[in-house]
Amino acid sequence: MEIVNMVYLLIIYFLFILAYMIYSAVAIYHLWRFGYVGDLTKPAIIFYIIVSVVIIFISLIFIIIRPWPSDFNL
Repeated sequence: MEIVNMVYLLIIYFLFILAYMIYSAVAIYHLWRFGYVGDLTKPAIIFYIIVSVVIIFISLIFIIIRPWPSDFNL
């Protein structure tokens, strides 16, 4: 039963990451296309991408190093 719950949580996590990536792509496109010239649009986009990738990467590391049950292979 515990394995089924973990699988559901992993599926929900990856669906959330997918939705976050789609939302981020739309937001970055909007900022790139309609942002003001000469302000901090490009650095803001780069900062947002770097922070997002670092947070996702750290969360994936936590998922990978978690001690999973022996009958559940990640």
